[in-house]
Amino acid sequence: MCQGVSLIAAFLLLSLGIGGGLWTLGQGIEGSKLSKTITLTGSAKKKVDSDLAKWTVGLSRHAAPADVKGAYVALKNDGDALRQYAKSRGIDDKAITFLPASTDPVYEQLPNYAQSQKITEYIVRQEVHFESGNLDGIEKLAKEATQLIDKGIILDFQRTEYFYTKLDDLRPELFAAATKDAKVRADAIAEGTGVKVGDLQSARTGVIQVLTPNSTDVSDYGSYDLSTKEKEITATVNVAFALGR
Repeated sequence: MCQGVSLIAAFLLLSLGIGGGLWTLGQGIEGSKLSKTITLTGSAKKKVDSDLAKWTVGLSRHAAPADVKGAYVALKNDGDALRQYAKSRGIDDKAITFLPASTDPVYEQLPNYAQSQKITEYIVRQEVHFESGNLDGIEKLAKEATQLIDKGIILDFQRTEYFYTKLDDLRPELFAAATKDAKVRADAIAEGTGVKVGDLQSARTGVIQVLTPNSTDVSDYGSYDLSTKEKEITATVNVAFALGR
């Protein structure tokens, strides 16, 4: 008899447990229907023209171990000639920056690609920056750089980069436009459902992407392309709007 009562009690407890679980699950589903916000991402783009250009070049001179000073003198002469070359093309002296020169030893090469501790020569290197809002002048420097060969100056490398310096001023405009885009998307989703999109509840801005026009090379941490004068700037905003009847 006691065993029968125990089985009945266990059955009742099991039934109550299942019923309680179904009731809790039902409440969870019902609760999910009470969500009164919609969250989505809006974006905005704007094309701009760079307002700053930078031409970077590398100079170098080789020297025997006993004549490193001579290499520094030759490198200074190269720098002076480079400065005059830039000025003759409309680049102000204030736009020119000479980084500190560095000296690298070159060791004797042995068979099997090994090196001894004997220094055969030194290479003295210096990097020079030309940075100006005169984009045409900077481009002219880069295009006509082969003329430096006539002056005995050979560039180790050169690169031209373009920047847009008013990005901070543009951010509020882009984020506002991205928020409006999100609202349009929210209205489109809610249309025909009987639900109306209400006030903005929260917003989180995304990273800024500065890309070449029509590029899709975005990054989670933001991108900044330096290769072209014309740029396309994209901003995103993740927003939540209230919903109502």
